[in-house]
Amino acid sequence: MNPRTDTLLLILLALISASADAAEYVREGGRWQTKAGKTDPGKETVLVKMNAASAAQDAGEVGRAADIWERLAENETDSESAGRALVELARIRLHEGRLDDASELIERISAKHSAFSRFDEAVQVQFDIGAAYAAGEKRRLGGWLPWFKDRGAAFKEWDKAVKLAPNGPLADEALIRSARLALTLDDSGRADEALDRLVSDYPSSKHLPEALELLARIRSAESLGAAWDQAASVASAEHWRTIIEQFPSDPRAKAAAEQVRALRDRTARSRLLLAQFYWKNRNNPDAARRMADACRTVAPESAAAKEAEALIAEMERQGEPPRTFADTVLGPYPRPRKISETKPTAVEGVDSLGFRRDDARPAIDNERR
Repeated sequence: MNPRTDTLLLILLALISASADAAEYVREGGRWQTKAGKTDPGKETVLVKMNAASAAQDAGEVGRAADIWERLAENETDSESAGRALVELARIRLHEGRLDDASELIERISAKHSAFSRFDEAVQVQFDIGAAYAAGEKRRLGGWLPWFKDRGAAFKEWDKAVKLAPNGPLADEALIRSARLALTLDDSGRADEALDRLVSDYPSSKHLPEALELLARIRSAESLGAAWDQAASVASAEHWRTIIEQFPSDPRAKAAAEQVRALRDRTARSRLLLAQFYWKNRNNPDAARRMADACRTVAPESAAAKEAEALIAEMERQGEPPRTFADTVLGPYPRPRKISETKPTAVEGVDSLGFRRDDARPAIDNERR
């Protein structure tokens, strides 16, 4: 084996061993102690400080408790004791409304103490910071001056929670809450982004039916009606159909079926409107018939398809489009020539490359000399 590889392996084993031997601190019966099976050479001193901080906090001496946790975090280098101190201090700052300070403390844990065994607690605090902003809690400038509400700041904090633990239990919860808040703030673009991440990255999430429903409604709202492009309607129908197929017992499935029918009718009606346009306004029965057939193909059972059938029957019965007032005054719109009637126009006087012989060639530097 390569000597460098041996060295790296030994370092890795040493780190794993150190992590396994580090004390994990738990609070039971109002006092901190190390979890069974863990050892830490300095645990007695650390436990004394931790119990002093918690006792001060229980007595309402929050400032003194915060000072003890801060000194403990600065003096201890191992991830367990420093991580525990920073988590407890972050909780105090969160309770005080010092949201920016609490967020910075979680960043310190992530940067310097990612091996902290209860890193999930740090993620929870980060998530709670976002929830506080979303609830309308004000940040405090300088740690004491209440500022304006900034519910939108929750997006950044929840995004941090997802990045801290992308496979953790709060990742999909942070995304769905971001989407809900974004819709409340009329920010459909941000909601769309959060929902897409949830659907693609967390397919087993309990929030998946809700995410699909919200995506479907966002897509449906993007469609301006049957007279416009129907890409958004088709995408919306796909999301609703996914709910029906994957979550048939979900209460949303019943509404999804109705939505799919309405969206298919809208998509089919866009072809019907084109058929009516070509028939009544452009004197083009061939194009009108193709669009009417497309309408029936998209949604055979829709109301639009029934209207398309009536239009086809009218075209077969009349043969010619109805004359309008404009047709009477200006004459009917010129009927397009069929492909079989189109004759190519010959162009004479071209060279072997297809250019006209009398076309002037642009001068280049070599020709100017």
